[in-house]
Amino acid sequence: MHPLAVAALQARSVAAREPLARAGLTGELARVIALQNLRPDDLATALTMLEGLSDPEFQGLHCQVAYATGAHASAAALLASYSDVDPLVRLSLGLDLGNPHAGGSGPWDLGRLMPSVSVTEGAGSPFDRLAARPAQRTGHPRRITSIVTTHRPDRRLLTAVRSLAGQTWTNQEILVIDDGSPAAYDAVLRQAAALDPRVRLIRMVATGGAYVARNAGLDAATGDFVTFQDADGWSHPARLERQVAPLLADEALFSAVPAGIRVTPELVVTRPGVTDFRSDDLSSLMVRRGAGYFDPIRFGADEEYVARARSVRRLGEALTLIRRAGDDRDDGPVGWIDPARRSYRSAFETAHAQRATGWAAPRRLRGETGAQAYDVVLAGDWTTAGGAGAAGIGQLRALAARGLRAALLQLDVLAHLREGPRNLDPAVQRLINSRELTQVEITDDVRARLVVARTARVLEHAPDLPSGVRAQRVVIEDAAVSEPAAAAALRLFGRRPLWAPAGPDGRRRLAAEAASLDLPGTLDTHQWRLDRRGPRADRPVVGRWCRGGRSEWRRLRAELPDTGRMDVRLLDAAGTAGRSFGRFGPPRSWLVYSPDDVSPRSFLYQIDFYLHLPPDDVPADPDPDVLAALAAGCVAVLPYRYAEAFGDAAVYCAPAELLDTVRMLHGNRRALREQGERGTDFVRRHHAHELYADRVAVLATQP
Repeated sequence: MHPLAVAALQARSVAAREPLARAGLTGELARVIALQNLRPDDLATALTMLEGLSDPEFQGLHCQVAYATGAHASAAALLASYSDVDPLVRLSLGLDLGNPHAGGSGPWDLGRLMPSVSVTEGAGSPFDRLAARPAQRTGHPRRITSIVTTHRPDRRLLTAVRSLAGQTWTNQEILVIDDGSPAAYDAVLRQAAALDPRVRLIRMVATGGAYVARNAGLDAATGDFVTFQDADGWSHPARLERQVAPLLADEALFSAVPAGIRVTPELVVTRPGVTDFRSDDLSSLMVRRGAGYFDPIRFGADEEYVARARSVRRLGEALTLIRRAGDDRDDGPVGWIDPARRSYRSAFETAHAQRATGWAAPRRLRGETGAQAYDVVLAGDWTTAGGAGAAGIGQLRALAARGLRAALLQLDVLAHLREGPRNLDPAVQRLINSRELTQVEITDDVRARLVVARTARVLEHAPDLPSGVRAQRVVIEDAAVSEPAAAAALRLFGRRPLWAPAGPDGRRRLAAEAASLDLPGTLDTHQWRLDRRGPRADRPVVGRWCRGGRSEWRRLRAELPDTGRMDVRLLDAAGTAGRSFGRFGPPRSWLVYSPDDVSPRSFLYQIDFYLHLPPDDVPADPDPDVLAALAAGCVAVLPYRYAEAFGDAAVYCAPAELLDTVRMLHGNRRALREQGERGTDFVRRHHAHELYADRVAVLATQP
């Protein structure tokens, strides 16, 4: 899948389709439209686009989308005519086209999906009439405890318990844990308990959620091994026997996970965009007893539990059927992860990496409801790539020191999703996990005096999700009005935004659209301060962070002299150097680092001069990267138009003057050191976090 398509799917935004359209990637755009399915006519639109393609890569998707729109005859004809459809797509779609329970006709053998499985006659959905041929039963001295948690159950619970009672592994106890259901559900619970003598019903006094119920089951389990079953799922008769086999063979192995197949109640498998219908069924994990408890949140704890488990064997064999609603309500759209689940994953993965025992969980996962009030919410891209954490941590602390209730909100810059969703910057996540910082989700019920978006880019492709965040005022830290960002602010937060530039040049450009105060970039000089006693080498070392694309690299190539009298080092923060220069690569005299090669602070330690030569249409206000370089003691080299903003804290030149400017200062060790000290002092006096907090406090309290 193209990186632009990966980004658009995770963004879950109609606006994120535009880069694909501009790039002429018709097949990828059709894929995104079909998989996002945000508008009523999206599937039909995608189908029309796919009909005009000849690329074999999209043949399977074309068949799937035709089936999803109800054009079964067309899907069958396409499947017959196409030769490059993935075998698993061909299998699942062929079964669905023959499925008599889903309007299909022709041969239908469910055993091709899962051996020896069929559907019996009778009432109820086909899923609830699943059966398997009798198989040889296995006695064994080692017991398996199967835990099924339920709340307000219906006949689907009977299907789940019946599938466990029919297991070939006979030494089993089945614990049905009822999570505080009212008395009206007693009859179904009694029916479940009567299905087999090995079933034991445990009633929770109050509703605590599925994982609290599972933990109660772990306390009550007597088996050598413990496994779990969703209350609306189904297990193949051989599941326990196959799943326990590797644990019996290897005492060092800790757990085993089967594959599952997600199907509708009518046993439809096809889902546009899904090639392999088999996936790990984390909810059916089997562990050795004594493995520890689940995080007691409302949903999503399976993933953390498996991540915490030692030595997990993924079987790959499909041994369960997972019931889905027939749309995306259960699993979410293909290629997208729910914001709360993503935040939870970031929290526990960061904690696991530190071997910490506690981590944060979003309010929705904890089952908490009701509005939360904040004075300020800072919305930005808080991943490492987004960079909001570099200054945001200090700004949030400064706001708290003023007695303001502040929280952060993760919104992605589209370009940072090209490889899929990223975790938050570990420095930020650790403070969230320790409860020093508070994170809110776009779907949380939040009331804020002020929402500050760190850049218009985090709103230009904001998710098309119902937002629970409402603000009295919205300010976007940018010097150029972006109508897509303004529209997103109105949709997400209920207010049209004002714009806060970083300095006077941006304010002049914004005119009436500007907020009453600028919001300059800030940082902690102590975090960036480096020991500098003179030049780094016998020739000037010039460098910069490159966060843009091809245009930035070409501008640098045109403006930087190609000479051995100056050392050029560049940090490719956006990962765009390779595709910008093509097969010949950057000039040989340049040293280009990737973010994995060196940290920003270590990179600044290598250079004497930080070069900032932006296009003429960029406001001549303090740039965060320039401020970091000054705080680290580098000498900032800027265009002349920046003199109003920086004064004697920087040096100024045109591109043609660059070599002479840096060589002259490099040759005077004392002057070089004093210029670096002036830059650091400038940042300390004019760009401290306390200044940002003071100005945000005014914006938050203005009538």
